[in-house]
Amino acid sequence: MFSPAFWWAIVGIGLMLCEFVMPGLILFFFGIGALITALLVWLFPLSLTVQLAIFAVASLVALFGLRRLLKPIFTGRESDVSEGSLSEGMTGQEAKVCEEITPDASGRVMLNGTAWKAESTEHLEVDRMVVVVGQKSLTLMVKGK
Repeated sequence: MFSPAFWWAIVGIGLMLCEFVMPGLILFFFGIGALITALLVWLFPLSLTVQLAIFAVASLVALFGLRRLLKPIFTGRESDVSEGSLSEGMTGQEAKVCEEITPDASGRVMLNGTAWKAESTEHLEVDRMVVVVGQKSLTLMVKGK
């Protein structure tokens, strides 16, 4: 039979994995509480009541103590594009050609750390700087700078 420390560790890992299904950065901290409980149960023989109290306290301390610090890391950056199409927020931005673009074949440009499919009416070679002039679906329209 498995020890209570094993089951607490399984619950902790399970709660952390559930964060992928239900994002909100809450279950992750209850997972931390379960892992802390697993560690303490593994080190010391504790009754179920004490285990549940440790789980509750550790989870709440982790939630209120760490959530504010970790939430910006897990949620990412916000875009300044609030209305309109994506291209309105990208128009005028500079990008670097990372795959050759010709008038009859699309290529790729690097913009804000992301490679985008790009088209142009002119021949643009790799490493050339370009300016975004529009967008068709997920393809950027660019011109040489």
